[in-house]
Amino acid sequence: MDVVSFFAGCGGLDLGFEQAGFDVVWANELDPHCRLTYIRNHPNTKFVLGDVCKIDSDSIPDCDGFIGGPPCQSWSVGGKMKGLDDERGLLFLKYIDLIKAKQPKFFVIENVKGMLDDKFKEVFEDFIVRLESAGYDVQWSLLDAANFRVPQNRERVFFVGFKKELEVNYRFPSPTCTEPITLERAIGDITEDPNRYSGCKMKESDGVSEICNRPNHDVLTSKFGSFYYRGNRRRGWQQPSFTINATADFAPLHPSSPKMMYFGHENWNFQKDKVDEYRRLSVRECARIQTFPDSFIFEYDDIKAAYKMIGNAVPPRLGNEIAKSIVNALHGIDLSTCTSRQSAPQTSVPILVGYYKGYMHKHLILKNGLYYVRSDGRPGSMFKEDCSVIPRYLLMHYKSDVEFYELESEDPILADASFLKTLGFQTSGEAYLCFRLKDTKPKKLGNPQYESGQYAPYFTTLDKLTGIEIIN
Repeated sequence: MDVVSFFAGCGGLDLGFEQAGFDVVWANELDPHCRLTYIRNHPNTKFVLGDVCKIDSDSIPDCDGFIGGPPCQSWSVGGKMKGLDDERGLLFLKYIDLIKAKQPKFFVIENVKGMLDDKFKEVFEDFIVRLESAGYDVQWSLLDAANFRVPQNRERVFFVGFKKELEVNYRFPSPTCTEPITLERAIGDITEDPNRYSGCKMKESDGVSEICNRPNHDVLTSKFGSFYYRGNRRRGWQQPSFTINATADFAPLHPSSPKMMYFGHENWNFQKDKVDEYRRLSVRECARIQTFPDSFIFEYDDIKAAYKMIGNAVPPRLGNEIAKSIVNALHGIDLSTCTSRQSAPQTSVPILVGYYKGYMHKHLILKNGLYYVRSDGRPGSMFKEDCSVIPRYLLMHYKSDVEFYELESEDPILADASFLKTLGFQTSGEAYLCFRLKDTKPKKLGNPQYESGQYAPYFTTLDKLTGIEIIN
């Protein structure tokens, strides 16, 4: 499938989509510092440098999808949060206008958590209304990249929309890891000293005699600004990184740096006798933490431009998960006729029968697209060896309420309680098997005969239930 990319930067989101099998055929970016990097790493994409507001929709190639993240400074808590009072905020509306004009089958929009702030509530709802009025079913979610094997805490809002006539039941990807990837795993093998530059231009070096040959292992060594001391900027080797942002001066400290000292609210400083031991993460280390492969080479004369393009990017690994979720959502749909290929299930398919604890518990199950059962040996436990046949459906019951959902055709994930608690679940056990819901729209099952008093999960088959007709 062909996609076009807006606000492409150096192409982090684009790389994630390419890795999932999409062809990024056209990309637009305003910042000239990104041009050479994008062209080098995306040689098959037509790159258009310029203001998106001056682009006519007729010049954009026909495609299956739009992807992009309009500039976030208008909504960022690190900025002035002017929203639509900032020209950059208006670019969001331009993006919506282009979606309306070209009518791709789907779109993806990425932006910062700040746009969920109460002061932007009406604007946020207006965006949704505009996208729905353009002919799309729209869903949004706040995702933390750390839950998707990206070694940093990075919360971003994603909007995904599909043309209404496709009748796609989309759900955002479920987390792919139970524990965050640490800095040690991400950059621990980079043991060379970086090339040090005290100025933004690469020629202004610190005069280090031994130059590192690792690509882009360059670090800015200029004075730390006053904003830097408002919070801790160092995390240890066994933690994920802070968010990699676009401001070079404010890049996180390398984990080998001494701990910063706390003197009160927004009052942090360096240990005076170890000041020379502090350094920022290098450009390559930031790229690693953003999950760019080492084969992705950044072109720059200004080291601050390098930090900026990396910090502004969507982590490719997270972009890849979004891309795969779109593929999964479109699976079984004929894109040329917009008709469903889904067929009625056979009556012998396996079903997992499980209990839920009430409305709030069901809300969390559907919100996360995840149903879990105990797997720690206590009463009611189930183990992977019990899943010799992967269940196709889930029947959830609570008192007299029964709901029926389709599951992903994959092995259940073994997770510990701490993982489920990060998703909002209240658990009492130690280990759980997690089954992913294929979609969160319940199907109707006529008068099923199940063990209503059985709280422990168990397997059955559709032909053992009395009402076998599934109604979409």
